[in-house]
Amino acid sequence: MPNTEHFEGGCLCGAIRYRATSQPLRGVICHCAMCRKHSGAPALAFVHFAKASFSWLRAEPAWYRSSSFAERGFCPVCGSTLGMREEVLADRVQVCAGSLDEPDRAAIQDHVWTSSQVHWFDIRDELPRFAESSSAVPSKAKPQ
Repeated sequence: MPNTEHFEGGCLCGAIRYRATSQPLRGVICHCAMCRKHSGAPALAFVHFAKASFSWLRAEPAWYRSSSFAERGFCPVCGSTLGMREEVLADRVQVCAGSLDEPDRAAIQDHVWTSSQVHWFDIRDELPRFAESSSAVPSKAKPQ
């Protein structure tokens, strides 16, 4: 039976585990070049949780400073892509949707950086699309 009290997830090898005790604040699919490089995939889905409701249960990810305003998290043991943190969104933790134990429980609200989208990767849904950042959250991201 699925857990409706909280969300849990972690890396491929299990060295890193986390728990959020609140519902997600937001879900987004990012098509930017940095997310592609970080994940090795044509796009990367993130789920945002309130920082106050989030905890690392085991080891924490290693963090790579990908720009002057953001860091990307990964497991130093297995290399799993785990999340991102941005200075303008310091009140939340962004985890990669694929790292959730039950990703189907999280909803995605929109697509961002579609101006960078790989032409052969076409997700056919009715979600809003933004050429750059969404109007839903502040951002310091700039076109690459």
